[in-house]
Amino acid sequence: MNVPEPDLAKTEMRLNRYIARCGAASRREADKLIEGGRIAVNGNSILEPGTRITPGTDVVTLDGSKLELPGLVYYKCYKPIGVLTTLDDTHGRKSVIDLMEDYEIPSGVVPAGRLDKDSEGLLILTNDGDLVQRLTHPGYGVRKVYRVLINRRPNETDLDKIRSGVQCEEFFAKALKVTRLGPQPRDNEHPEPGYWLEMILGEGKKREIREMMKVTGYRVIRLVRISHGPIECGVLKPGEIKPLDDLELAKLLIKGI
Repeated sequence: MNVPEPDLAKTEMRLNRYIARCGAASRREADKLIEGGRIAVNGNSILEPGTRITPGTDVVTLDGSKLELPGLVYYKCYKPIGVLTTLDDTHGRKSVIDLMEDYEIPSGVVPAGRLDKDSEGLLILTNDGDLVQRLTHPGYGVRKVYRVLINRRPNETDLDKIRSGVQCEEFFAKALKVTRLGPQPRDNEHPEPGYWLEMILGEGKKREIREMMKVTGYRVIRLVRISHGPIECGVLKPGEIKPLDDLELAKLLIKGI
């Protein structure tokens, strides 16, 4: 879905944000490009990321090549278990790029954040570098909701530890909220019984939920991301990709995150 932005060409914006919106880099990476002297505006080298430019009027170049705002696209994807989020795996393993090729997603589209190989659920895909920055940078605290199946019923003391924060091997982590959902009986889909929790996180450290559970004495059997910011996975099936509808776009872009 191409999203028109009729006012964007008339509105001043910070140079680093423009570079991100062009899909050339995240906003943080854009700062480095500017500070490295690789960006010019109207032929003049610019070293200050906060410089303001007017799209459609000012000409911005990266290493001499003109940067232009693309038709921005936004999708949601259900990443299945066993699929890598990375777009550049060198070992021939299946990744999100294979899913995108099946749906003929335009080049330049990337996942906003990651899910580890053994996890599943919602990924937002876009070529809007500014949005990727807002969805993934810890400073924005965008909430992500997960359904987590663990190997046994947890006690409240352990859940309180996770809410307060626990020291994992490489980082300190905590959940914004942990809610009991109930037991999972053994069935064809779940040969091992367990207990379901719903967890809300405001960051996104690597294997954060698994590490928190491990340090409190539990094992994650299944981990499903069901929402990222205002976007919900809904009825998406594993491997399926759909453009965001108008209401989802309004929640994501107009109301903000």
